[in-house]
Amino acid sequence: MRLDFRNPIVLLLSAGVVLGGTAFLLWQNQGLMTTELVLHSERIPPGFNGYRIVHLSDLHNKRFGGGQERLLNRIREASPDLIVITGDLVDKRRTDLDIAMELVEGAAKIAPICYAPGNHEGTIADYGELKRRLRQAGVTVLEDGAIFVSQGDDTITVLGMRDPRFFSPEDAEGEGKERFAARLRALSEPGRGDFIILLSHRPEMIDLYAACQPDLVCCGHAHGGQFRLPLIGGLFAPGQGFFPRYTSGAYSAGRTTMVVSRGLGNSGFPIRLFNRPEVICLILKRTGGQQGTPLK
Repeated sequence: MRLDFRNPIVLLLSAGVVLGGTAFLLWQNQGLMTTELVLHSERIPPGFNGYRIVHLSDLHNKRFGGGQERLLNRIREASPDLIVITGDLVDKRRTDLDIAMELVEGAAKIAPICYAPGNHEGTIADYGELKRRLRQAGVTVLEDGAIFVSQGDDTITVLGMRDPRFFSPEDAEGEGKERFAARLRALSEPGRGDFIILLSHRPEMIDLYAACQPDLVCCGHAHGGQFRLPLIGGLFAPGQGFFPRYTSGAYSAGRTTMVVSRGLGNSGFPIRLFNRPEVICLILKRTGGQQGTPLK
């Protein structure tokens, strides 16, 4: 059967399909959502019971309203005690520090921010200027470093790692990964008693993280698999290839729970499908039962 596009009814139906498809794609790529995850662990100090952490990743210079106000509203609604950012605030193909700083400067008025850089920061010439502006805004920039966060008499540790691209820009999976692993082992103290959070961009290195025994790891990088298919999940992720394993939500390995953000923006491929931009709100719950059990 051949459609007659001179027929007004056919034209109206065709226009409706095009407009509906366009609206759906805009919603998929601009329609922010908040995912709440609760982490139960007996290792969470009493003072951090109910502590709220907003996890952001992979902005890639995307803007959500003037001054990032739609995204900032989502963060405010989550009422965070701490905000963590796991890299790729900017995009190496279209770096714009001002767009990244709109988010950071607004978010810094809501809660303290800890940031660990991703692979895109590891390849741009402007990273030094970005780092300067982040620190000027009050952000704690963790480049293979640690800070202690206190609530009353209790303390947790937040570690942050640079992406392997910083160690070897031409070989993030070989030499870069080896040097990254050596720095992470040197930074980690598996025997320490306080609750440990690790910020690191790449989720595919979960075995390496688990060997160092942090309680919680926050990652991004996978962009949710870009297209998410029913019963299958993400279609493709950098560092994992087709049908990647670690793209969204929580994963356990030994004592460690890894939470992967689907991210906010896009990089090489401009469209998301069934994979809306995500703000994660992590809630720490102290328990005497099984540790490291996330609930969506």
